[in-house]
Amino acid sequence: MPGDDFRQQLPQALQIVWMITGLISGLIVIAPLVLSSGFLLDLFPVCAARAAGRSCILCGMTTAFVQIASGDFTGAQVSNRGALALYSTLALNFAGLAAYTIWRVKRHAIT
Repeated sequence: MPGDDFRQQLPQALQIVWMITGLISGLIVIAPLVLSSGFLLDLFPVCAARAAGRSCILCGMTTAFVQIASGDFTGAQVSNRGALALYSTLALNFAGLAAYTIWRVKRHAIT
């Protein structure tokens, strides 16, 4: 039945999606640590909402991530109130992916 095939492939598809988002999370978390703040701030354009005089939920997030990477958590909180929570979530997602990958590699090396 088509439903059975879907049920069998869904866990693998979700795992692939999680791995992709984990890799992207890792890039987002590591980029402010290894790239210069000037480069990162120049890399992303001014938010369209900010250019129009408004703000969106992600306004100030690049600045906040750069500040987090330099240890300025208060400045990050001022730049965007949700920055610490989002950065922590992305870091945990990446750490979980790294731990899972190490576990899989060790498991396959033993067998």
